Amino acid sequence: MKKNPQLMAGIAIEAFFVCLLAVSFFALPHDPFAMDAAQKLQPPSAQHFFGTDNLGRDIFSRTLAALRYTLLFSLAPLALSGSAGITAGLVLSACPRAVQHIAMRVLDSVNAIPTMLLALVLSVVFAKGAAPLVITLAVVFFPSFVRIARNEAAKIHPLEYVQRARVQGASKARILFVHILPNIASPLIAASVIVLTNSIMLESILSYLGLGIQPPIPSLGKMIFDAQSFLTNAAWGVLFPGAAVVLLAAGFHYIGEGIMRQRTG
Repeated sequence: MKKNPQLMAGIAIEAFFVCLLAVSFFALPHDPFAMDAAQKLQPPSAQHFFGTDNLGRDIFSRTLAALRYTLLFSLAPLALSGSAGITAGLVLSACPRAVQHIAMRVLDSVNAIPTMLLALVLSVVFAKGAAPLVITLAVVFFPSFVRIARNEAAKIHPLEYVQRARVQGASKARILFVHILPNIASPLIAASVIVLTNSIMLESILSYLGLGIQPPIPSLGKMIFDAQSFLTNAAWGVLFPGAAVVLLAAGFHYIGEGIMRQRTG
């Protein structure tokens, strides 16, 4: 760990967020939905740590509440795309070469589309809301898991212990999920952390554009959008939610890079 400062930094940042979120489930300084016209656009103070927005809502409490939903709507697509993509990649690795070639060319075509553009198109196709947001992000990250699982599994198939299991009559499913999957866990974990980082950023961007989490559910991206009109006289409305997004994503990015560094030695 001491020889891997990126991993340590990432763990420290995410541990800080975990502690904040754990406390927020039991006690918030203010109701994140409560509006008070007399307290609107108040600067940070002992009463309102991050100040208040244009409706008098406490930004600190809303930021903590929004972080819960940001993590929820980033972890859900990761679980969906990861489970489906890894399964598809493993199955593809056992298919004939011609099938693998065609499938990989299709994935190359999808990967040629910029991630942000693909997310925008899909978010329009699937409409707005929580479920469409999860589906959109899952579809965006699905090809990455297929490619990584297929490529890593293809390296394992020729190895002796896999050939021995095949000769002993092990089923294809057992070979894929018992003998191969555990041995490609390291790159898949690293990829999952990086995908989570990208999912956090994409969720915030889509919410900022009004295509992600919809009110009254608090969202960091929507908070930044609503506060930008008051940037000159109440910059804290953008600063603190924006810093939360950046730090949360940076923490997972450092963890992913640290895992990759640990893996490559």
